[in-house]
Amino acid sequence: MSGLTASIYAIANQKGGVGKTTTAVNLAAALAGREHRVLLIDFDAQGSTSRLLREEPASATIADVLLEGAVIESATVTTGRRGLMLMPGDRSMGEYALGDQNVLRSRLAGVMEAYAYVIIDCPPSLEGATLLALLTCDEVIVPVQCEYLALEGLVSLMEAMEGVRRMRDEGPRMRYLLTMFDRRNNLAWEVAREVQGHFGDQVAEAVIPRSVRLAESPGFRRTIFEHDPKGPAAAAYQAFAVEVERRGV
Repeated sequence: MSGLTASIYAIANQKGGVGKTTTAVNLAAALAGREHRVLLIDFDAQGSTSRLLREEPASATIADVLLEGAVIESATVTTGRRGLMLMPGDRSMGEYALGDQNVLRSRLAGVMEAYAYVIIDCPPSLEGATLLALLTCDEVIVPVQCEYLALEGLVSLMEAMEGVRRMRDEGPRMRYLLTMFDRRNNLAWEVAREVQGHFGDQVAEAVIPRSVRLAESPGFRRTIFEHDPKGPAAAAYQAFAVEVERRGV
């Protein structure tokens, strides 16, 4: 990744409903709130991140950048949040097939000095767009829902990462983030212990709690810091941002 100044994070897990978009949006917002410039890229064809944060129409999307060679600045829009910019996606990303594995890195090269962090919200799959993100990023952040069969759902991801490491000179680091943690639920504690026992220091110190306020915030097109700034979910994502900031890549 020489020559690039921003750190690139892919938020990935082939299992849906584990908090990928929630993590991408709120980690990006937390880092921007800590006076960093952040670019959030929506690789998911469902476009949830784009609907939540986009303040203005974009003349192009990340799909146009990757597939049509559009200028990256034309696909970058404001979010109305200081320091946080968005590169929206569209349905075309669902049909993206990996070609040149360096295409995203080369497209981003011209703007990397403008940002401290680039965060990629990946779709719930391990093909196409997600594979490109894994081949480009410095670190993969894997949200792990604290529910039954959480580890079983990671087997395919770990297998995909082996393939990524064979394709790259140096594979990205891994970071597992426990999400939807209900401290009143014995199963949640068991899952947390199992994940920590399996992945050790690759597990983030911060734990994201199960939160009604967090779940409802996208419906209001708000980050958790706008919707419930003093709540436990906001505190948890703030702690995770500090951890990302402190750890570096």
